[in-house]
Amino acid sequence: MRHWLWCLALTAACTATSAAPDAGVTGDAVGDAADVTPTQGFQEVWAQGVGDYLGLAKTATQTTADGVTTYEFDPKSGPICLRGDPFRMAVRDQKSDDLLIFLQGGGACWSTFCLAIQKAPVGIPKLDVLDPNKASNPFKAWNQVYLPYCDGSMFAGEADADDNGDGKLDRQQHGLRNLSAALDIGVAQFPHPKRIVLMGSSGGGFGTIPGVLLVRKLWPDVEILVVQDSGTGTGKEGDPAFLAELIKEFNVKRFFPPSCTDCTTSAHLTPLLNWEMARDKNLRVAAFSSYNDSIMSGVFFKIDPALFKQGLLEATGALHSAYPDRYKRFLIAGTMHTTMLGDASGLVGSDLSAVTLPPDAMAALATIVLGSIDTTLQGTESMAAWLTAAQGNTADWQERLDP
Repeated sequence: MRHWLWCLALTAACTATSAAPDAGVTGDAVGDAADVTPTQGFQEVWAQGVGDYLGLAKTATQTTADGVTTYEFDPKSGPICLRGDPFRMAVRDQKSDDLLIFLQGGGACWSTFCLAIQKAPVGIPKLDVLDPNKASNPFKAWNQVYLPYCDGSMFAGEADADDNGDGKLDRQQHGLRNLSAALDIGVAQFPHPKRIVLMGSSGGGFGTIPGVLLVRKLWPDVEILVVQDSGTGTGKEGDPAFLAELIKEFNVKRFFPPSCTDCTTSAHLTPLLNWEMARDKNLRVAAFSSYNDSIMSGVFFKIDPALFKQGLLEATGALHSAYPDRYKRFLIAGTMHTTMLGDASGLVGSDLSAVTLPPDAMAALATIVLGSIDTTLQGTESMAAWLTAAQGNTADWQERLDP
């Protein structure tokens, strides 16, 4: 049982034209960023309250061990995990000019389905891209801001729900407050990085899309590379009602600008990423997925793997066509789910109460395949090498797609 719980810690919820970033730009109108700053271009969503919780959370405790400082927040100030446990985040200061912000994965939870991590552990797991001692890790010397995932709403929700009608809250999905609180600590600790990598695994990968808006608000001028690990924003192909219902349940409409007319009508979150890239020329994206991701297609979307592959290629392909120098993919054949953390052990540990696990998920979890930055390959190029090229924005950073 513990093996599947560890694996669960990585799971998720979930035609190009050139255009200037004005009120007429929609998610479909993709193209290279015009000469406008994100402070101007993102004003539309900031006006809707995306940044309302910045600066409001209060820390309750602060502990340091093994070079990592963990902050626990007072739930009364807003940040909280799914079932009411305190939210925590952690930082590792390596005196670097570069900053890695990592959004952990851990499922998703809504009224008819819940498979999610519901507690935030202490510290930062030393796994692959988070391991400062791993020779092949392109980010081993970078400062780290680590966000456990315990809200089930992809770091974006602002909703409480009593699902069984007993008068008690069953879901406290304060993902936006959690994200805001953690980034407040991040900008206080590391106010002037030269580069930022905003990386998310699975549900955290989805969280990078709304996360861009807050990161850009706090660090207005720095280059941002988004790395999406099995959370590219691809949704339930052919079923836009699925995403629309999650937007409603999680109460995340504030992230979707009125000028992006297909942001709330598409089956995918990629139109919002498109809207962001059209307005931010200092934003790049490196996206990883397998074609037939068993967790995304089989557990959360419950669609044929071939249909998932179709949606993945179409949604991400449109972005690459629009931004060939700034949006690149590493897509592989097979059913792998996540490759940035390698070994999933240590994320949940022995606390089995940290997981909501529906019985019908066990069969799919039993066949889960996890990669690592060293073993996931395109030809002879490893994910570690691809990420090294991506963070340096060198000529070696190219599209890598299996046939």
